[in-house]
Amino acid sequence: MAFGIYVRVSTDGQLDNTSIEGQIELCKKKAFEKGGFDSNIRIYPEVRSGGDIDTRVELSKLRQDVANGLVTTVICTSPDRFSRDLADKLIVCRELEKNNAELIFTDTDFPDTEEGKLYFNMMSSIASYELSLIRKRTIRGRLRKVKNDKKIMPMRVAPFGYDKDENGQLIPNRTEHRYVQMIYEWYVLEKLTLRQIGERLYGKVKPKRGESPNWSASSISKILTSEIYIGKYYYNRRQTKKIRGLTKGGKPKKTYSFRDSSEWLTIDVQPLVDIELWKLAQIQREKNDTNKHVGNRKYEYLLKSLLKCGHCGRTFDATTSKGAKDKETGIIGKSRRYRCPNTVPKKYGPDVVKCIVPSLNAEQIEDYIWSQVIQVITDPEKFVTRIRGKGDDSIAGVRENLILLEKQLKKKEFALENIERSFFEAETESDRKRLDMHRRNYLTEISSIEKEIENYQQKIDAHRMEELSVEQITFMVNKLRERLFAGEEVSFEVKRNIIEMLFDEIIVTVNNGGGGDGVTPNDGMELNITSIGLFDRLNQPQIDAGLCSQPQEIRQYE
Repeated sequence: MAFGIYVRVSTDGQLDNTSIEGQIELCKKKAFEKGGFDSNIRIYPEVRSGGDIDTRVELSKLRQDVANGLVTTVICTSPDRFSRDLADKLIVCRELEKNNAELIFTDTDFPDTEEGKLYFNMMSSIASYELSLIRKRTIRGRLRKVKNDKKIMPMRVAPFGYDKDENGQLIPNRTEHRYVQMIYEWYVLEKLTLRQIGERLYGKVKPKRGESPNWSASSISKILTSEIYIGKYYYNRRQTKKIRGLTKGGKPKKTYSFRDSSEWLTIDVQPLVDIELWKLAQIQREKNDTNKHVGNRKYEYLLKSLLKCGHCGRTFDATTSKGAKDKETGIIGKSRRYRCPNTVPKKYGPDVVKCIVPSLNAEQIEDYIWSQVIQVITDPEKFVTRIRGKGDDSIAGVRENLILLEKQLKKKEFALENIERSFFEAETESDRKRLDMHRRNYLTEISSIEKEIENYQQKIDAHRMEELSVEQITFMVNKLRERLFAGEEVSFEVKRNIIEMLFDEIIVTVNNGGGGDGVTPNDGMELNITSIGLFDRLNQPQIDAGLCSQPQEIRQYE
């Protein structure tokens, strides 16, 4: 007879106060009573437990040894040591029974009868129920601590930029705090990629977790997207569900999902960046995702996705066509062009109308637009004056109105408190009805004021966002100006960043001097270019027919 002793440390806080050594001693005593010796006793100590039975390393060894006949009697202190889950417990018991292995417990005897099996199942069900109660109490306790004490939990390591104090609350880390701000400024103002940010951080500050000085894209991305840096920590947002099996790393498998937002608990922490700067970072991420292909293709287009047809509203395609033949090499080159898709519509038939806007030589229109930008940004005073506009006076009035509304709101709320207090103290039904009417009126007025406050706050936030956008552009323009004055060549990426910040859309329309069908650009056609975005505060120039393609037949657009 070979004995297998299975002992386990409980993951629910060692509720029974039984150590591994204590369990081994009890099980050995029982084995000796059954005729066992040290030489024929195998011990399976589960030090790191939790999860389902398939994730228990020592239990898996024991089950395998039973199946191979190396263990004929299994001793455990109680059924709870296998698992508190009834299904898992029954699986192990069925395996032992199938392999003719005896199962003995030191704390309780279960006779090998139908009544004994029933008693075993009942005790297992009770243990499973107790476990669910323990988990519920634990969760409720955590939620109470988060809600009442504002404790940040569970969080073994504070996010980069923060430390945890002795009360379990987040406080800014003086050194890391500065780098969080720099990461946002590098990303928003200098338009650095995650890789470039990681290279700047290397050797200056380490990530919060891990000993390596190397930063990963995921770590930087988390910093740029987490709302904790604008003062919002969410607890109970994500729920975890264990599933059977192990990961490649040997850890229990889990699935994650988000609870409904009504179940989240929000804890206010000290913000490390302005909310407007955080929002600009999110906008920048969306732009990077949308335009990540720009500049990565064989041909680069400075105005890709920005040129719009003023007649049909379509976004211009960036295309290539055959160019002139090189006299020396005989090679036919490629010509880059922008073209309204409606000049060659995908619908066919005599009633299909083609757009009259001609295709544009990409090099010429890009040079023209860039020259217009250069004319403005090379004059610092002129640029700042034009780009900032005249909105400061109007926003000052908004702030004054907001202060007045907030004062009104406090008065209304104070009056409402008095009314509600009087309502509960009223002795007659008529007094309660009268007070209830006043209470409803105050609630309506308070709701109306809160909506007005929200509208004014949105205007102030929008103005602040615009101010930050201006600061962002000014920063980039100053860097560009330094390069230009130093005689350095400006890269496509820098030009594209400036263009994206100044222009939301560049609209191309045609002033047709010739009229009728079959009009060509050389028949007096003039192109007008207007813009939507910050650049529309500057001059809105016209472009002559020299920027059009070579003469071609163009149908009049109606």
